[in-house]
Amino acid sequence: MAEKKEKVVKTTKTVTTTTTTTTTVKKQSWWKSLKKGAKTALILGATVVVIAGVLLIIFGRAKSISSSMENTIAKDGKVFFNRFASPSQGDIVVFRHPETDSVVPSAPDKNYYKMCRMYGPAWCSKSDVVTQKLRKRPIYLSRVYGTPGSIIEIKDNEVYVNNQKVAAPESTKYPYFVVNERLMSNKTLDSLGIKKEDMSGEEDYAETYLSIYREKVAANAGLAIYCLNDNSASKLEKHSVFSRIEKIVLPKDLFEPTVFPYQEKKHWNQSNLGPVMVPQKGKILKLNSNTIALYRRCIEAYENNKVEVNGDVILINGQQTDSYKFKRDYYYVIGDNRSSKDDSRYFGFLPDNHIVGVACE
Repeated sequence: MAEKKEKVVKTTKTVTTTTTTTTTVKKQSWWKSLKKGAKTALILGATVVVIAGVLLIIFGRAKSISSSMENTIAKDGKVFFNRFASPSQGDIVVFRHPETDSVVPSAPDKNYYKMCRMYGPAWCSKSDVVTQKLRKRPIYLSRVYGTPGSIIEIKDNEVYVNNQKVAAPESTKYPYFVVNERLMSNKTLDSLGIKKEDMSGEEDYAETYLSIYREKVAANAGLAIYCLNDNSASKLEKHSVFSRIEKIVLPKDLFEPTVFPYQEKKHWNQSNLGPVMVPQKGKILKLNSNTIALYRRCIEAYENNKVEVNGDVILINGQQTDSYKFKRDYYYVIGDNRSSKDDSRYFGFLPDNHIVGVACE
C-alpha cells in the first residue's frame, strides 16, 4: 500500500491593518480670540469692580441724628468715613452713642440715663427698659480731643490736653447770653446767618444759665440764649437790636447735674471740668472712692465686670481690689456745637468699639 504523502501547505494570511491617525485641532481660547479693544475694556471693567469693592469695605457713609457737629458738617448731616483709620486728636469720629444701650420704647427719643439723672429713681422704676445691641444704636458725630492716656481739662470753655491749650475750629458754636431790645424778623436773622435752632432758649437748664445774668440787666429786658460761632456773634454785636451779647462761661463753683460724672462735690459744668485721664488699654488705675465715680461705667458697662462700692471698699467680680487694668482704649470727644449735649462732657468716655470710623473731611 502506497504511503500517501500528504503535503501540508501552510498558508500565511497577511492581515493589513490600516491605522487612521486623527489630528486634534485645539480651539483658540476666548481671551485670545478677543480683539485688543475688548480686552482693554474688560480689564478696566474688572479693575473698577475690584476698586469699588475695596472702597465699599474701607469706606462708608453715615448720617448723624445729633446737632453736635452743626455748622461743620454738611446740612444733611451725612459724612463719608474710613472704617479702618485710627482716631487722632482733631479727627471727627462716627460713633454709636454709649448711652443708647438702654431705651424706653414709649419714649424712644429720650436718653434713658439722662432722664434717670434728672428725675431720679422714680422715673427709672416706671420705665419699661429694653437693651439695644451695639450695631443697632444710632449714629453720632463728634471731634476727638482726648486720645487714650491723655489728660483733659476745660477752663472757661477752653479745652486743654496734657496742659496744652487746643484751639477750637472757627466753626465752633458757643452759647451766648443775648439782650435784645426788640424782636428781629426772619429776614434780618437770615442776613446775619442766624437760624431758628441757634436761638436755643428752651434747652435744659436754660433758666439756670440766664439766672447768672439777670441781675446784670434791667428787669424787663429781653433775655435769650443764642448758639453762635465767634463770627456770627461779632455781627450781632454791631446790630442795633442787641444791647448786649456775651459768651456764656459758667462759674467754676456751679454744679451742672447733667455733666459727667454727675457728682455735686466736683462742681463740674460744661465750661469748667477736669482734669481727668482718658482710660488706656493696659493702663493700671488706682481705685478709690474718688476715681471709681469717674471710671465705674468703663469697668462695668464697657468691660463687663460687676462692680460693688461700699464706702472705700471696692469689689470687682466679688474680689476686693484697689486697682484695675483697662482692657480697651477710650476717647474724649467734644462737639463743635457746644450747646449740644451729645459728647463726652455729658456721657463720659467713648469706648473704642463704639467708634464706627473716622470722617473724611
